[in-house]
Amino acid sequence: MKCSTFLLKILFLLNLFFSQVSALEIIRDTELEQFTYDIVSNLLKSENLEAEEFNIYFVKSNQINAFVTGGKNIFINTETLIQADDYREFAAVIGHELAHIVGGHIFNTSLEISNLSDKALPVYLLGIIGLMTGSTDTGLVGVMVGQASVNDGFAFYSRTQEASADQAAVSILCKNGIDGIFLIKFLNKLEKLEISNTNNRQNYRSTHPSTKNRITWISSSLENNKNCEFEADRSLEVRFELLKAKLHGFTQPYNETEAVYGSSKDIDLYATAVSNYFRGNHSKSISNMEELIKRNPTNPFYKELIGEILFANGDYKNATKYQKEAINQISKVNDLYFMILGNYLLNFESFDHANEAITYLKKSISLNQKNAYAWYLLSRAYGQIGLIPLANYATAERYFLTNERKLSYEFASKALKYIEENTPEWYRTNDLIEILSQGTSNR
Repeated sequence: MKCSTFLLKILFLLNLFFSQVSALEIIRDTELEQFTYDIVSNLLKSENLEAEEFNIYFVKSNQINAFVTGGKNIFINTETLIQADDYREFAAVIGHELAHIVGGHIFNTSLEISNLSDKALPVYLLGIIGLMTGSTDTGLVGVMVGQASVNDGFAFYSRTQEASADQAAVSILCKNGIDGIFLIKFLNKLEKLEISNTNNRQNYRSTHPSTKNRITWISSSLENNKNCEFEADRSLEVRFELLKAKLHGFTQPYNETEAVYGSSKDIDLYATAVSNYFRGNHSKSISNMEELIKRNPTNPFYKELIGEILFANGDYKNATKYQKEAINQISKVNDLYFMILGNYLLNFESFDHANEAITYLKKSISLNQKNAYAWYLLSRAYGQIGLIPLANYATAERYFLTNERKLSYEFASKALKYIEENTPEWYRTNDLIEILSQGTSNR
């Protein structure tokens, strides 16, 4: 196949799938992210790697799943955490995905693609390209379509990778103080779900091996890893139970959350505060959160949530107060907390509050320059105080991140006409125009 023909096929398939596939719902939550990164940090102690080298994304889904893509990206469905009965089961799933990355399986998979048939190659590569470039919706569909047409040799190769990842995961868990038996416990749960769900036929043509085979391999690995019995970390277990309760309230039906979390314990109040919030019963949510804050006044996640509920009710003053307390109390503030506070301040629609919002939004962007919504809020803040050139610059950054290159170029050009020279924003605007000009000329 000539290269030009191959590229045309890829472009055709990209256009086809982009027009037909809906995006995954990626969610962000500071409590969820910090807990997961703490687990990852613990698992990487023996690997000489830092958790910050990895990008972890959470998909709102009622299906249990986790997978990796190129560039140290890990995707975890929310249902995976909800179905785990112990934080060590969740850690075991993460250990398996880390084993894929540490073992270089994404790279190896790209090499094995060269053995696929000419017919299957463009479709399967569409999936790999989509995943590696962050287009998860296109990528996942490409992979699913590709799986139906690849030969059995690749499926076997992938099953070999899965076996290797399971065995490596046991080693990672045991080296870092987590009992590897919890990987088996989680797989036992999956096996029961597979049996109960008669419509589940994915394993038949899946590149994953059967759950029963995986349990056999892991059991064998555990026999070779002596002294892998460890006690639970109580603090992690408490954090996990609270986080799981909040996610349950966010992702599961209201009646189910009310049935599962029906007592007056902290985890029950937390879960039902969230479920009532999304149901519109804000007074119940606020009452629950006030009780939780009374019991534990230093929990920043309680302050953040009650602030969000109050903000939804138009109480910007108290929402701002609680969010500032959350920022002061959290052990490691992230871009979300600064962005949320900036958003609250903007709704006062006053010059002083907008100026304060700019300070926090800049802090948010300094921590995560790829937060497109923070750039949008910053453009609003600049607009409120009359700094239109800077508002145009922030808008250009936002459109650049969302890959709307034409709009990014237009707003960068507007900004450059009036923005103060030799400022960081002026230099960055020039860089944007140069980058976007090159992209346009290469088309």
